[in-house]
Amino acid sequence: MRNPGDLLILAAGRLPQGRYGGSLAGLGAVPLGLSAVEGLLSRPTLPRPGSLLWGMARSHTQGMNPARTIALKAGLPHDTPAFTVNMACGSSLQALILAAQRLRDGAEAPILAGGSEAMSDTPHLIPGLRWGFRMGHRELPDVMHHDGLRCPVTGLLMGETIERLATKRGIARPEADAWAAESHRRAASADFQAELLPHANLAHDESIRPEITAESLARLSPVFDPQGQVTAGNASALSDGAAAILVARQDQAEGATPLARILGWSEAGVDPLDIGEAPVPAVQRLLAAHRLMVADIDLWELNEAFSAQLLVCQRQLGLPEDRLNVAGGGVALGHPIGATGARIVATLIHQLKARGGGLGVATLGIGGGLGLAVLIETAP
Repeated sequence: MRNPGDLLILAAGRLPQGRYGGSLAGLGAVPLGLSAVEGLLSRPTLPRPGSLLWGMARSHTQGMNPARTIALKAGLPHDTPAFTVNMACGSSLQALILAAQRLRDGAEAPILAGGSEAMSDTPHLIPGLRWGFRMGHRELPDVMHHDGLRCPVTGLLMGETIERLATKRGIARPEADAWAAESHRRAASADFQAELLPHANLAHDESIRPEITAESLARLSPVFDPQGQVTAGNASALSDGAAAILVARQDQAEGATPLARILGWSEAGVDPLDIGEAPVPAVQRLLAAHRLMVADIDLWELNEAFSAQLLVCQRQLGLPEDRLNVAGGGVALGHPIGATGARIVATLIHQLKARGGGLGVATLGIGGGLGLAVLIETAP
């Protein structure tokens, strides 16, 4: 028997994810987000959202408050509030958490949460141009690096922090390559039809490479340290994508059949040098708050920003491999920063339902040393 105050996910879906410079390149994060929102809300049985919370970590050139643009272009009424969340990799998962908090605190209508990212379209900047250049060379900072992949506190690129973490936690290169190959294998054999939303340019995830093996990955050169282990093959693929989730209380469902319940969430912080293991304390807090053990969770979605990072978290938490990222992860599917949090929740829900329902946890690490985790439950 459901409680009228239960927090329900009524719909969850995502676009097929495009590879960097691929089929979704040039479209922009707002049009990608609009496609996801329109696709999700196309079902006439769903109640209309009263607000939109949208994650986007690289909003340069996408106009002020992209969430409001998406809401209005999707045909939502002018009185629909909307705002954009930038929490780097956690943007759309935080948007979902904020939606759940607002509903718990009495929001009058369902809330649409999600996120989009067009990593192929991130621009370069020309600092100082406003006041003119008189003489000398100037730099053109890459937004991808400057406002995304480099930590302003440590000065290190995310991959450089993972090299340090892998050494600290004893993860070897062959282990990371093996997980990366397994991610592609799982993604290639997974059925994503229940979670995919239509897009005219792309019908499938574009970065999956079923032919990849640990042996072929072993031939790639490290990117950040000649003696290190992080390569283009065992790190998440740069990609373009969008995902959306409609959340409501039970008393707002208007007869729609829910996909899942949101049972709780947590966040945590660690030393920015240890960003890769920030999901560990977030998950520990979440489980403790609900008096659960790792063995009680039927499926886990832990974002694969890097294979080595996932392995660090998996071993510290004791997550069983056969319940972890069962349909592959960011290494194979891609990691469109602002969309990933909602993407892993959508995947988790549909993979759980395909396996008969149960409890699931979606979690990820965030640049600057932050972690988020969300606990959901689905019925068969």
